[in-house]
Amino acid sequence: MKTFGIQLVAELHGCSPTLLNDVSRLESILSQGIEKCGLHEVAIKSHKFDPIGVTVISIISESHVALHTYPEAHHVSVDIFHCSDDSAPLFELLNVLKVQLKAASVKFMEVARGSKLEFVEDNYITSPASYGFEVRYYFTKRLVSRVSKYHRIEVVENENFGRMLFLDGDLQIAEKDVHLYNEAMVAPLRQAAKLDRVAILGGGDGGVLNEVLKLKPGRVALVDIDGEVIEVAKEFLPTVCGDAFQRRNVEVVVGDANDFLERESGFDGVVYDLTMDPELLTNKDKYQFMHDLFAKIHRSMNPGGILSMQCCSQHDTRTLGVVKEVLSAFFAETTFRTVF
Repeated sequence: MKTFGIQLVAELHGCSPTLLNDVSRLESILSQGIEKCGLHEVAIKSHKFDPIGVTVISIISESHVALHTYPEAHHVSVDIFHCSDDSAPLFELLNVLKVQLKAASVKFMEVARGSKLEFVEDNYITSPASYGFEVRYYFTKRLVSRVSKYHRIEVVENENFGRMLFLDGDLQIAEKDVHLYNEAMVAPLRQAAKLDRVAILGGGDGGVLNEVLKLKPGRVALVDIDGEVIEVAKEFLPTVCGDAFQRRNVEVVVGDANDFLERESGFDGVVYDLTMDPELLTNKDKYQFMHDLFAKIHRSMNPGGILSMQCCSQHDTRTLGVVKEVLSAFFAETTFRTVF
C-alpha cells in the first residue's frame, strides 16, 4: 500500500483571546468546520491548561486535526492532516477556523507526507544560493507569476519589505530597501567630470535608472534583455521606477548588452546591473562571459569614464575572484566596497 498524505500546518494571529480559552466553543467550531468541509469526525478530546491555553484534538476518519491556543498572545497553532492527495478540504477548514476565531492573519505551510516529506510552499519563495544556505521569503500576496523567454518573473507583497521582485527565484529588489541598493550603484557616477551619456546594463526594474536621472545626465540608455521585466516594473513597481521609463532623455533598449556595446560607444558612465548569473543565458562560463563583456564595456567608455557594478554576495568568493581578475585586465583603478 502506498503511503501518502497532506499536512497543513498553520499559525493564526490576532484571534479572539476569549474564544481561544473557551473549550466548548473551540470544540464546537472545530467539529462544525470538519463537517462543513466534508471530513468525518470520529472523536474529539480537549485539555485546558492552567492558567490559560487549550489543546483540542479531533480524530477524523481521514486522520486528525489539532489546535493549540495561546490566548495571551491572541495566537493559535493548527495542524490538519489527512491521507489523501486532495488539499481542498484542508484549506476550506483552515478558512473556517480563520473566520470563526476572528484571525487577523494566517501563515501556513503545506507538507507532502508519506514516502516523501517535502514542503509545498504556496506563500513562500526560496531564493537558492550555491554557497551553503538558502533564504526563504514569506509573502502575503502574489501579484505576478509568469514565465518570459528568459526568466520566471514573480512579484509578491511582503508585510515588512513591501513589493519584491524575483527572477528565477532570486531576489532582485524590495520596496523597503531598494533605495540603499540604487544609491550605492549610482554613487560612483557622482565623481564623473561629465555625464553626457550613460548606459545601464540590465536594471529592468527601473530603480537604478530612476536614481541616475537625479544626476541630470544628458542621455541614458537602459539595456535589458527581457522586455517583460520592464513591463512588470511599470505596472507593479511604480514606487521603484517612478516615471523613469517615460523621461525624454531615456532610451530603453530591449536586447542583449553584448550586442548593444558592439554598436554603441562614447559613454561617460556605465552601470552594470545584470542578474547574478547572466552567463546562464549563454553557452559561456562565468569567466569567459565577464571577460568578453568587460572588454566591450572598456571600449565603449570615454577617457575618464566611470563604471559602477554590483559584483555578487560577499559570500560568493568565486564570483568575486573572477570579477577582480577580469576588471584588472581592463581598468587601471578599481575599488571594491561591501555595502549591505
